[in-house]
Amino acid sequence: MTTRRAPHAWAVVLTLVCSTLVCSTAASAQTTTPPGQTPPPIQGTTTTVETTTIAGTLSQIVGPAGTSHLGDALGLAAQLGMATTPYGAASGGFLIKLDPSTGLEVRTATTFGPAFAERALTSGEGKLSLGVSIQASTYDRLDNIAVDNNMQLLSSTAATPAASRSGTASLSIKSTSTVAFARMGVTDNFDIGVNVPIVAVKFSGTASLKSGVGDVLFAQGAANNGGLGDVQGIAKYRFHSFGTGQPDPGGLAAMVTMTLPTGDRQQLRGLGITRTLVSLIASSGQARLRPHGNVGFGYWSKGVSVVSDTIGNPTVTARNEFNYAAGVEFEAVPKLTLLLDLLGGGVLGGGAVGFASVTPIAGTTASQALLALPNGTRRIDLAPGLKANIKGKMLISLNALVALHDTGLHARVTPVAGIDLTF
Repeated sequence: MTTRRAPHAWAVVLTLVCSTLVCSTAASAQTTTPPGQTPPPIQGTTTTVETTTIAGTLSQIVGPAGTSHLGDALGLAAQLGMATTPYGAASGGFLIKLDPSTGLEVRTATTFGPAFAERALTSGEGKLSLGVSIQASTYDRLDNIAVDNNMQLLSSTAATPAASRSGTASLSIKSTSTVAFARMGVTDNFDIGVNVPIVAVKFSGTASLKSGVGDVLFAQGAANNGGLGDVQGIAKYRFHSFGTGQPDPGGLAAMVTMTLPTGDRQQLRGLGITRTLVSLIASSGQARLRPHGNVGFGYWSKGVSVVSDTIGNPTVTARNEFNYAAGVEFEAVPKLTLLLDLLGGGVLGGGAVGFASVTPIAGTTASQALLALPNGTRRIDLAPGLKANIKGKMLISLNALVALHDTGLHARVTPVAGIDLTF
């Protein structure tokens, strides 16, 4: 990072101490330049440190312009945002069973199943569904704050303009998840499955600290990483049917989803803990319109903690989650199902980031900063989409997650595309 000398001696010391920039490739930094002007000669000290940690890069960029633990708070928000973004439903969409009344094979349901929620219908003994989905997210909102356009990090007032401080950052956090899934019917009422995500994360950002009379320091950097995310194991048991005959009349089921800590938390590809989500599923209808609903609670093996820079530096711990979903499947034509889900949920205890008072730095009278808050996060997403039978028992799906409300780090719109085949 390159830093520009501040007009006061203490600011020069701060600049030199905080001028390390970390990223997965060679780090880069520069002083700010007003539009239309020639950049000034680079002054100060440049220090480059090699690292492969995206969380470390984030901390090194925002720390000097905010508070000492701000990078950890934003890192946790990013980890939770990615970890709680739902994958496309892995249940088989094209299911066929033998109708004992006719001796013919018929479709178990006239619709192809939800996009993100689950239905009570199981695959059937010996049936296997395989598929892959791809979803791309740009995490550009922190609650209602745009993180990619001069997000305020720090604001300190002082007796003189030269002693005041204002920190801002523009951050870009993107992820692409390619999820391979499999679902197999062990019995007619019991399914097992697995979701294996490969996650690519790209991060870049800039941060600046200014006084009332000019720049104190400026930093920029980038880091990319890809690899295995948190693998999920699934078990679903249908314990009640709303009737008999085909198409399936719907029923009730329970499902357990265990998420394993196979993703690297420091690369934002996982949470580093085991999460066990227990859900109750209901779905109904033999007509063209089939409603469904889910509700679940997720228990975490341990909490995920960061230090908050509020007075006293308390620890904030996020632990456990809940979710719910309601939606409909509509048989537009036999080979096309239109979908609409409303998805909600949240994380308990931590994950929220917001402004609060902090101990004023030397020379200032009052300071407020962005930091970890002892509050959980809440989200509500609308998920429109479709599933289409293109050939044989092969389906394609096109869907989107549209954020209606989210108090954590999130993407406003996440497109999702997938394909699955039932054997």
